[in-house]
Amino acid sequence: MDNVTALILVGGRGKRLETLTENKTKPYVSFLGKYRIIDFVLSSLSNSHITDIGILTQYEPYDLIKYIGNGGAFDLDTFGKGISFLTPYVNEDQKLVVQKGTAHACLTQIDFIKKSRSKYFLILSGDHIYKLNFKEVLDEHIKNNAKLTILANDYPKKEELSRFGIIETDENNKIVSFEEKPANPKSNKISMGIYLFNKDFLIKYIEQADKYIDFGKDLIPYILKNEDDIYAYTYEGKFFDVGTPTGYYDANMYYLDHPEEISPHLDQQKIYSKPLYHTPLYIGDNASLKSSYVAEGAKVYGKVKHSIISYCDVIEENANIQSSIILPYTKIGKNVKLKNAIVNERVIVKDNTILKFDEPTLVDVSYEGVESNE
Repeated sequence: MDNVTALILVGGRGKRLETLTENKTKPYVSFLGKYRIIDFVLSSLSNSHITDIGILTQYEPYDLIKYIGNGGAFDLDTFGKGISFLTPYVNEDQKLVVQKGTAHACLTQIDFIKKSRSKYFLILSGDHIYKLNFKEVLDEHIKNNAKLTILANDYPKKEELSRFGIIETDENNKIVSFEEKPANPKSNKISMGIYLFNKDFLIKYIEQADKYIDFGKDLIPYILKNEDDIYAYTYEGKFFDVGTPTGYYDANMYYLDHPEEISPHLDQQKIYSKPLYHTPLYIGDNASLKSSYVAEGAKVYGKVKHSIISYCDVIEENANIQSSIILPYTKIGKNVKLKNAIVNERVIVKDNTILKFDEPTLVDVSYEGVESNE
């Protein structure tokens, strides 16, 4: 898809994930024990043969930039294209140009957009989980002679609909209404925060992003007031917004319960990741593992059931872990009992600590019996 450039927005901190995004941007947060959240977006682009990519950074970008590098781990290190990191900068007036919102982030990189030879621009967030073929989106966009196509999903959780932009369409998928985060949603069709623009159309409206700084809240409603040829493409696969601890937990557990959807043998839907080069997984004599993912470099001596153990974790003897996520470089002490816990990375859960919850709960050094492992 040589005629498409992707812009990935990764500048936000993601405060709703609490201490999971302390000192790191949300797309860099660990996922499924071995991946990073950003891997799913980059893999969808790679599988769709979109290799001209700008990544708009701002909050704590260093680890993410180092991790992605030239994109080689994702088969994105192509000659003449590949990954460009678009960072805040000082302009000719000696003022620091920073992002004020999602649309304004694109305005700060308007020169990159104008200099591109691509006919279409795909704008997406770096902190969502899905597996998408963007060629199908482009084909539908061209078929509809659309100026803008917004990707949508029929979201199953009614209690969460007010967190999203809500879309209504006619029989031809033309958007007839859009409302950002309404108190009383009119439908369950949500905006995924992914936008396919014609380049000239994007420039026309993004140049107004000093006033309309956010896509969902400001710019998209403004465009819909002034334009007709705006369509929705409904993605029928699984879509996860991992912006809260519960959303993060649910996405991890979905792929734990559906291992066939993360198989490396899915040629058109592979999930790429940067190689880790850790030692092999070690399982002790008295260890027990059931229905779990355990990443390389981990050492398991205790009992693990329906859980995710990340790389370089240590699970000591007689520990009992159920329906939990242990992030990287964490040690779970002897006789520890965990249930429905999301244990932050680089911590030690001391011997004999019991942390069992009815709902998914983020565990960090604020809990008694938990200390830093750094």
